[in-house]
Amino acid sequence: MTVTPAALWRHATFRRLWLSDAVSTLGTHVTTVALPLTALTVLGAGSTGVAALTAATTLPYLLLGIPAGAIVDRLPRRAVLVAADVARALLLASVPLAWAAGLLSLAQLVAVALLAGCATVLFDVAYFAAVPAVVPAGRLADANTRLEATRAVGQTAGPGVAGVLVGALGAPVALLVDVASFVASALFLAGTPRLARSSAPGAGGMWRDAAGGIRFVFRDPVVRALTLCSGLTNLWQAGFLAMLLVYAVRELRLPAATVGLLIAGANVGYLLGAAVAGQARARLGVGRAVTWAAVLQAGAALVLVPHPLGIAAGLAVNAFASGLYNVNAVSLRQAATPPAMLSRMTATSRFVIWGAMPLGASLGGVLTALAGAPTYLALASVGMAAAALVTRCSPVWRTRDFPTSADRPAPAEADAAVPVGR
Repeated sequence: MTVTPAALWRHATFRRLWLSDAVSTLGTHVTTVALPLTALTVLGAGSTGVAALTAATTLPYLLLGIPAGAIVDRLPRRAVLVAADVARALLLASVPLAWAAGLLSLAQLVAVALLAGCATVLFDVAYFAAVPAVVPAGRLADANTRLEATRAVGQTAGPGVAGVLVGALGAPVALLVDVASFVASALFLAGTPRLARSSAPGAGGMWRDAAGGIRFVFRDPVVRALTLCSGLTNLWQAGFLAMLLVYAVRELRLPAATVGLLIAGANVGYLLGAAVAGQARARLGVGRAVTWAAVLQAGAALVLVPHPLGIAAGLAVNAFASGLYNVNAVSLRQAATPPAMLSRMTATSRFVIWGAMPLGASLGGVLTALAGAPTYLALASVGMAAAALVTRCSPVWRTRDFPTSADRPAPAEADAAVPVGR
């Protein structure tokens, strides 16, 4: 099922995908603030505990990332999406329940983050492969612009809602917003028509299919460069955001509600970045827009200005660069991939991109303990910008527009060793 250029918003399946993403993103960004603040303010965790919690959230991309695409190809895509939402709702609901009973522990928070992360891996692979199956290649950038703009609104509103709820009711209660968002997302997705798989499982088995995804990602120069650039960015970004909370709460003595509101206000930058992604692509070409967006991450160092406005400015620059980068990089990666390889490409790329985050969170905790939060935050800002060297020294830099199906190799050419029949 596809959608004509004039009917993107009127297409029922895309609209339900969009609504599900909108509500779950809002809730997720409440949890991004509320979960570590639960560890900090309720359980008295330090930088090591917060780093462990952040690492557990994304560790499933290392544990499950490689086979996730082959798993999704073997299951009804809509069922994967709905089941993942329900699982995450139940897991997060256990936190306020345990807190109310006086049984909450850091070990439970880490376990919830880990298991919910496993559900998120499967959800993301199915979701990001479903969008190109619904939207034609010529409209992918428009669709991703709309999705990223919606996520920007969730990133902006979520931390603010979290800050208000944490201040009024406590961090564990704030997680109920995410529980409700996952329930709503599951209801939207349950009403979609059957989402066709991009390919049928290959005859060689799940691990052979997964290996095909790995070979494709690391043989294709454009997909490889985008994946590595994003992975290196996340290696520093994950620790940066986690240690910024420690820096703001422990060293600058800012109230939790203020931190949530600062993050919310700064995320307006993400919305602006997503909104101008098309203009940057038209002026610079998609490859250079991606590369310069990565360079702009260095502005995150502004958080070291010891004032709430400094934190807001650094986060705003970082968010603007992320919105600009994500719209163009995700669309280019999808457009450069044959349809039969989408699930496995997504799984392998996210193994690298999101799998870098637990490593980065752990690295952030260690370096902060050794050198202090300000030194680490400055180093992380430089590290994020340096990731741009990967795309600058690749064919991405010379890519003016998204490739069409005529520009891509056929699936058999992309990976002749792996059967990829419908």
